[in-house]
Amino acid sequence: MNGFSLVRTLAIAGPLFASVPAFACTCAPTPAEGPGLKLNTVREVVAFENRKLTNTTIFEGVVEKQEVVTGSIGAPSSAMSMTPNAMHHVVTILVKRVYKGTAQGEVTVLTGMGTGDCGYDFRTGKEYLVFADTIEGGALFTSICSQTDLSDHSGPTIRFLRGEPPSADDLLDPKTYYAKVIPEWTGKACGRVTKPDGTPLAHADVQLTHFRDNHLPPIAFADPNLSSTDGSFCITDIDPDKYFLTAEALEDGASARWVGYYPGVSAVAHAGMVQLSAADDLKDLNFTVENQTLYTVTFRIVIADGSAPPSKYLGVAIDGSERDPLAYHETQNVEDDGSCSLGMIPPGRYSITTYLQPDPETGQVRPEMTKWRMVNEEVEITRDTQIVLSLVPAASASPH
Repeated sequence: MNGFSLVRTLAIAGPLFASVPAFACTCAPTPAEGPGLKLNTVREVVAFENRKLTNTTIFEGVVEKQEVVTGSIGAPSSAMSMTPNAMHHVVTILVKRVYKGTAQGEVTVLTGMGTGDCGYDFRTGKEYLVFADTIEGGALFTSICSQTDLSDHSGPTIRFLRGEPPSADDLLDPKTYYAKVIPEWTGKACGRVTKPDGTPLAHADVQLTHFRDNHLPPIAFADPNLSSTDGSFCITDIDPDKYFLTAEALEDGASARWVGYYPGVSAVAHAGMVQLSAADDLKDLNFTVENQTLYTVTFRIVIADGSAPPSKYLGVAIDGSERDPLAYHETQNVEDDGSCSLGMIPPGRYSITTYLQPDPETGQVRPEMTKWRMVNEEVEITRDTQIVLSLVPAASASPH
C-alpha cells in the first residue's frame, strides 16, 4: 500500500514491508524517547525529523509522468534503490513550492519499484510533498523511508515547513492522529464469497486490483486474514480508485482452484469495477466463484541442431493477460537437459518467452549466448502439455 509515510517514519513500532528474494526494505523508526528526548505530539515528531535533515531537497509538486527503466542507480544508506532486475521509476514532477533546495520547473526523481526495495509508489496527476536526497551523479532519490507523501496527507509537515501554528490535530499523539485521519483518507470494502451451490469459500485470497499504464505495477489491496469460514472478507485502508475485486483459493493437491470476479463472473472481460472514495464503507460486495482445472506444462528448449543449449544461462517465462488480476505469471530456470516444468497453470492464452540469465560469477550475459534469438510465442493452454521451444541463430532469424 502506498502513502502514510509519516506512519512509517514516525511510528514507534517498526513497520512491516513486502519483500522479494535477497531484497528487503527496512526503515528505522523515529525514537519516541531517549536521552533528553520525549516526543508527545505529531508536531514534535515532525520538528524532530526535520531538524535531522541536512542535504535533503523539499518541495511540493504534481506528478506529470512516470516511466519504468532498467539500470543501476545509487541510493542513500537508508534504503535500497532497485529490485533484483535493476528496474526503477523515473518520476517527472512539476514543482509548485520549494521549502529547501533549488528545485524548480520540471524535476525528475528516482525511486525503487516498491517490491521490497523501499520505492515510493507515486500516482500520476497527484500532488506530493517530496523529500529527496541527492545521490551519486547528482540525481534526486526518494523512498518510503523519507517523509514523501501526498500533500493532502502531509498537513502537519507542511504547516511546520511554512512556519504556521499547529492545528488541533497536530497536537495529538501519533497513534491517536493516524487512528483519526486514515479512515478519512481511505475506504473499506466488505462482502462474502460463495461457491455456486451457496456454500462459503473459506481461506480465499480476496483482493482489489487497479491497473496502470506505462508498465507501472498494479496497485493491490487484500484482506490479510483471507476469507473467513463463512466466506466473509473485509479489506481496509484502501486508496480511493476503481478496482477489480477477485477471489482465489487452491484446492487440495493444487489440481484446481476456486476463482471468480465481482459481481460473480468467470472472466475479467465481464467483471464489474468497484468504485471506492475516501471514507467509503462498502458492504455486501457478495459474489460467487467457479471451479477451474489447473495444468502442468513442460518446456523443452532446443537449438538449431536439436541439441540442448547451456541450461544455466536460460530461463522460461509464461505470462497471461496483463490486465487480468487472476492471470498466471511465472518464470523458471532451465534444467541441464534443456527442460523445465511449470504447474498450477489455469487454462487460457499465454505469451511464452525465453530469456538469457547472467553468469552468476560475472553478472554479465555470456557472449556466446547472444548469438541465439530468444523465443516469443503465443500458446493456448487447455490440458497438460509439452511445448518445444527452438532457438535459432540471431543472424538468420526473421525480423519482426
